[in-house]
Amino acid sequence: MQPISVTEKKLIEEIINLGYQHAATSFSSLTGQNIRTANTAYEICTDHDYLMDNFDHLKNLTIVQTDIMGQLKGSSYLIFNEEEKRVVTHMSLDTFGNSVFLDECAILKEIDNIISAAVITELSNALNVSIYGDVPQLLELDNIEEFHSLMNEGNSDYHVLVSANFIFDGHSCISPVFIWKIDKKIMSMIIA
Repeated sequence: MQPISVTEKKLIEEIINLGYQHAATSFSSLTGQNIRTANTAYEICTDHDYLMDNFDHLKNLTIVQTDIMGQLKGSSYLIFNEEEKRVVTHMSLDTFGNSVFLDECAILKEIDNIISAAVITELSNALNVSIYGDVPQLLELDNIEEFHSLMNEGNSDYHVLVSANFIFDGHSCISPVFIWKIDKKIMSMIIA
């Protein structure tokens, strides 16, 4: 598989950054906090073992998976540790008055829906293809073996690791990690 050039990496970063900027606005309305993104770091890899080395130290992950549907295929995985999950759901519940209609699962799925939909829309526009996000699924993983299994599913050729700091006014940074699994067809269209 051909390595990604600096120019190609920049194009992917631009698409994701545009999506994150739109997502921050929507995320703000959900949590009732002014939110912006900063210090977004990207890494593109094709080596599954290398990817796993980045997560071997983590336990008790909450992952929200959204599959990309339509003309192209892929998946996104929004990964929260326990502290990030607690802070984000607490702020969201406070905003909506601890509604009986909202629970932790619904909040995390909606946050994933906001962020992944914004990035998928930017990808769709940039590539001029019809793609959309499927209904998010929430997964609670107790051990790294479950995470290995999840990342091995499907036949994606590239993994894009995105660590973004969502900065909430008056709160510490929340830094969930996104992993985007994309096949070589999407990548070849991005770099064409």
